[in-house]
Amino acid sequence: MGAPGENEFGYSSEKFQYFLDGLWNTPADFVRIIFSYLGHYGVQVFFFLSGYGVALKYRDHIPSWWSFVKKRLLSLYPAILVAACGYLIYVGLRLGSEEVFAIEGWNLVRQITGVSNFIPDNIYHPIGPWWFIGVIVQFYLLVPFFLKQKLWNRTAFLLGLIITSILLEYFLGPVLRQKFSLNINHTILGHLDVCGLGMLAAHYKKLTIPLWVFATACALFVLGNYGATMWIIAALAMTILLIPLLRILVITCSKSQILDRAMLYLGGLSMYLFLCNGYLRSPLLDWAKDDPSWWKSICLCIIFICFIIVWAIFLRRIEQKLKQIISAKNG
Repeated sequence: MGAPGENEFGYSSEKFQYFLDGLWNTPADFVRIIFSYLGHYGVQVFFFLSGYGVALKYRDHIPSWWSFVKKRLLSLYPAILVAACGYLIYVGLRLGSEEVFAIEGWNLVRQITGVSNFIPDNIYHPIGPWWFIGVIVQFYLLVPFFLKQKLWNRTAFLLGLIITSILLEYFLGPVLRQKFSLNINHTILGHLDVCGLGMLAAHYKKLTIPLWVFATACALFVLGNYGATMWIIAALAMTILLIPLLRILVITCSKSQILDRAMLYLGGLSMYLFLCNGYLRSPLLDWAKDDPSWWKSICLCIIFICFIIVWAIFLRRIEQKLKQIISAKNG
């Protein structure tokens, strides 16, 4: 049985039904089916942690707009440029450098600069996950304005931000899709609710979820899989459900020195793991699709994880070496 896919940027009742059918008909394949349908909610966790981390870091010191944006872009783009070179080398060796430059050259440039999100044919080309670059840049451009709101009723502002994001997706989303073929979830506007939830958690300095909130989120997420309208709040609901799991993960890792070090090490590689996983999926993903048996999928997944970690270590060392060279010349 093939993968059900995910309802990440839009709702499809067929995908949800395919998910349920897969669990019922092939229960031994539940790991692959669950990750295929629900795995994209890891992106929402990132948005939540981004809002939480930024609000927590700048709670006592609000930077100027330019100093914040400059610092963030300087920390982001060296890795992006090195990863882009890695893409050209890896794909160029497989398909031929001239063909890659001719077909995907401008698409790659637009993804790097973050404007591909507004070009429907360029959103996922050449590297699918790089649609996220434009969104995180938009987040960096907006977040200093959000931080300024701590000077007055911040809870009301953040709740308003969450509600506004939901309303924008409900009212503005269809207009952008129909008139401009743009998906609001390819922009930061479609994720401000989860970012606002992260900032709200930082405001209260705790991640404890009351039982009634957890139960409500569970009900809303289930309903969000049965209709396009309720689906709009499914990401926010799932993020709330995942917060206790995040706490359990952090506590468990902190109790084990090995796990703690492993998670910290992978956290240091996370930028490259994100930037490289999209173009390193071939040909392993094609092999998995040719024979979608659960055991083969898991084996190829393990191989892929090992491969991408090695590649991420290699590219990170290149970035560090280049920074040392530049620093030595400037010094």
